[in-house]
Amino acid sequence: MKSSGSTSEQSRVYNERIILHLVRQHPEISRVSIAERTGLSTQTISVITSSLLERQLLTIVGKVTGRRGQPSIKLSINESGAYGLGINVDRDHISAALLDFSGACVLLLEREVSFPSEELAKKIAQDLIEEVKATLGASWSKVQGIGLARPDYMDSWLDTLVTDSDQRANLDGLKAALKYWQSDAFESWLAELTGVSCFCENDAVAAATSELLLASDSPKRHFFYLFVSTACGGSLVANGECYFGAHGKAGSFGLIPTATGKHGKWILEALSLSSLRRFLMANQVVWPDNEGWHDTQYAGLINQWAAEVALEVTPALASVIALYDPEAVLIGGRLPAPVLAALIDRLESTLASHSMLPLPEIRVAQTGYTAGVLGAAVLPLYETFAPQQNLLLLSSKEK
Repeated sequence: MKSSGSTSEQSRVYNERIILHLVRQHPEISRVSIAERTGLSTQTISVITSSLLERQLLTIVGKVTGRRGQPSIKLSINESGAYGLGINVDRDHISAALLDFSGACVLLLEREVSFPSEELAKKIAQDLIEEVKATLGASWSKVQGIGLARPDYMDSWLDTLVTDSDQRANLDGLKAALKYWQSDAFESWLAELTGVSCFCENDAVAAATSELLLASDSPKRHFFYLFVSTACGGSLVANGECYFGAHGKAGSFGLIPTATGKHGKWILEALSLSSLRRFLMANQVVWPDNEGWHDTQYAGLINQWAAEVALEVTPALASVIALYDPEAVLIGGRLPAPVLAALIDRLESTLASHSMLPLPEIRVAQTGYTAGVLGAAVLPLYETFAPQQNLLLLSSKEK
């Protein structure tokens, strides 16, 4: 489909979102500063900010003093002007998050599960949403939508990813129960349950989107996001937006074969919590609690697992760097902090011997352990308020 041009309404919406994004990045910014940073006319900024103030998306937090003429007002995001609700359904947990319009997390809830069926997922999600409604009260009307983040291929690679002994005893039955997740039925059910639009992405894309909107420092515009949970996935961000490719599968890092197959044929099997669990079980060591990961008895095992997995994924990661040239590789998800630190250290050293190109910074994503559910909650805010370039494209069918 050819796309070109834009209508005045599309331009207005885009400019509105540009201003919102700028105010989000620079709280207490003045209209004069907005004009200097955007190049928009004073009249355009005045009209748009007046509308945003009227709709309670912006708030006045003071006046700029020391200038000639009438003092300019300072603008910030109105935290209670809008909310984003997110549900993250994963292979080992179901969680919910509520974000206010500033991006602050108002409520975070989580329930542990193991490869949830339709019935269990609906029951848990409904309970979590009721808690969110009770928290918001009359402000529920300000929820812009519900975001759903979940992994692709929930019913695949069960022989590798399932570590629960009871479930392993009947993998065929589990696979049949998980076939439900091949459709968008849960997405439709959430929209019907809540009465708001549902925005669905896989967990890696949702996590990358959270980095774009919630990063406290200057966000990167070209980065590769690695999301590690029970399995792993990736997302490409190009020029400040997620890149999906021709068939919506760009960034599918987990579907690249591993170097030797020692921890699984595919990267999603090797770079995963399941892989780490299998490794500890093979060494007859129990999965520790959060503080236990810092115990010295785990240090050697953590380094060994990190070294082996880094070797499995380095050729693929070197290819991503060569083909895409990202500013950074961000790793988020649910790996314990000491394990993630060891993995990054090993990746940096192995990549140095696999690439002649300048290597990007490899670091922990800012949203970290809660990246999946915060990414889900970001989706409705991002889709409703972020300055995406495709807003300016006018489809040929709409002309």
